[in-house]
Amino acid sequence: MKDMDVNSEWLIEDAACPMCGGTEAGETPYSQPPFKVKRCKSCTLNFLSPRLAAEEANRFYQSDTYFSGGDGVSGYDDYAVQEQSLRATFRKLLDTIEAQCATGGSLLEVGCGPGYLLDEARDQFDTLSGVELSASAAKSARQRTSARIYLSIDEIEDAPAFDCIVATHVIEHIYEPVAFVESLAKRLKPGGSVILAAPHMGSIFRRIMGRHWPSFKYPEHVSFFDEKTLPDLFRRAGLDVVERVPYPHVFPLSLVLAKFGLRGPRWTDRINVTLPATTISFRAQHRSNG
Repeated sequence: MKDMDVNSEWLIEDAACPMCGGTEAGETPYSQPPFKVKRCKSCTLNFLSPRLAAEEANRFYQSDTYFSGGDGVSGYDDYAVQEQSLRATFRKLLDTIEAQCATGGSLLEVGCGPGYLLDEARDQFDTLSGVELSASAAKSARQRTSARIYLSIDEIEDAPAFDCIVATHVIEHIYEPVAFVESLAKRLKPGGSVILAAPHMGSIFRRIMGRHWPSFKYPEHVSFFDEKTLPDLFRRAGLDVVERVPYPHVFPLSLVLAKFGLRGPRWTDRINVTLPATTISFRAQHRSNG
């Protein structure tokens, strides 16, 4: 987790629960001033309040440096180092959803970054599309995959067009998660699947690491989902949960060591470690599909 230099000019706001709109929330032990994690007393979602105003957060994701060093507050120092481990993670995910009969046809990945998942999905889908707010990462994804890459989901026609929509480690950044999932559902063909994956607030890693859990990524992560709240999100957006999606996540050993405050030698960048329970993921479909 990065040390933060909080800019006094940032717009910071108190927030109601982003999922149910509830205004009654309990305190948790987790914070990095001025940001605090609270737990909704109505739907039990953990969320950030106070948080950055949405317009401040959007500047992070649109930055050309988001995937190549960040700005000292947001983004990734090590995304290129993670390429091989991310590709391994995405291959495992694609094999899983293929076994669940959710591949084939047209794929849309929301938050596609430089296109690693789309590149790995060539053999399992007929057409590939992505959404990426960072123009620099979107350009890399286009060059890597030849997929059609949009800079906003609003650029995509509001009509059913995709057989599968995937958003991995995106929903925790979204300020209006129900509206976001509704927007995905509108672009989903009958019988298609929406797959969301997020850091698992209920994981053993969060319990062990407590306030040092890396997915308390202040101020970017504004919602923290678990095996109750992620399916609840789908239902609130008018979708039925079909099944849980196993999501073993592969990391470079160097990154795992760094999360525990240890600096590994350079060769640890090349050693992959699979952690089975860091991410929670579910697949859903339109209610009309039974």
